[in-house]
Amino acid sequence: MKKALLYVAITFVFFLVSCSNAQNIVLTSQEDTLRSALNDKSNKTIWTKEIEPDRLSVKLNANISVINKDIISPQMLGSVKDLQSPVYPEIKNFASLDCTTMNKTLLSTLDDFCKQLSTSTENLESFFVSEYFFNYVFFKADFEEILSNFKKGEENFDHYVICKAFESQDLTQVPIRLYNKKDFVDLSVYLTYHNGYKITQIEVIRWGKTYGESDKEQSKK
Repeated sequence: MKKALLYVAITFVFFLVSCSNAQNIVLTSQEDTLRSALNDKSNKTIWTKEIEPDRLSVKLNANISVINKDIISPQMLGSVKDLQSPVYPEIKNFASLDCTTMNKTLLSTLDDFCKQLSTSTENLESFFVSEYFFNYVFFKADFEEILSNFKKGEENFDHYVICKAFESQDLTQVPIRLYNKKDFVDLSVYLTYHNGYKITQIEVIRWGKTYGESDKEQSKK
């Protein structure tokens, strides 16, 4: 009986070993088959030529400059700039400071006018069209009343800003801001061309403080 059991046990162990070897053989055989198929497919594939193969072996500089000619050329940089329109500052709720397209004669006339106005309200009649001289008289009276609220030094204003013009066929409107320390006055100057630019009318848009109150009524409080 013992011999019979020993025989059965030996036979069972042998069977397990045989099955294990069979699986290994099958797996090994399958792995070799896949590797062989992969190598065969790789050998038959037509590969494209590498583009700039040296790039793969070169260490890139983390701090590389954007102006490096290998990255972007001056011509390319200029093209990028041309795609973006320039941005100009503006006086909020008043006007843009872009005077790049303004007529040089117009700009020169307004510059001379502002210089004279910054010093005195006298001797401004030469800037006005003779037919509209009465507008100068009205403007002078109103403007001097405004100036009476300012703490003036030797001059009425210490600097001024000529803003972007609005031009039509017969009339040109130019916003101007004049500064006296923290006080300011906004004007809208209307001009026409008569052998040079001449003023037809001036409107006082607002006046007040640049830091705080910003209109006439608030400035009187």
